[in-house]
Amino acid sequence: MSQTWYECKVKYRKTHETGEQKVTTESYLLDAISYTEAEARINEEMAAYTSEEFFITNIKVANFSEVHPCLLYTSPSPRD
Repeated sequence: MSQTWYECKVKYRKTHETGEQKVTTESYLLDAISYTEAEARINEEMAAYTSEEFFITNIKVANFSEVHPCLLYTSPSPRD
């Protein structure tokens, strides 16, 4: 069975490194079997991520045939 990927857009108040709070909209990619599961999962993830109020502004099926997870690692520069 192939996975269905959902793109979820969430709007929330984010605190930047400068301490400034700004309303931002971010996209998240989830694998789920239905819109209902995608909504439940993004609610769970965002509740763990922020204590502020957030709004799911859009959920749609993402047009991806494959997603390859990768881990990026950057080694320290010899000049540092």
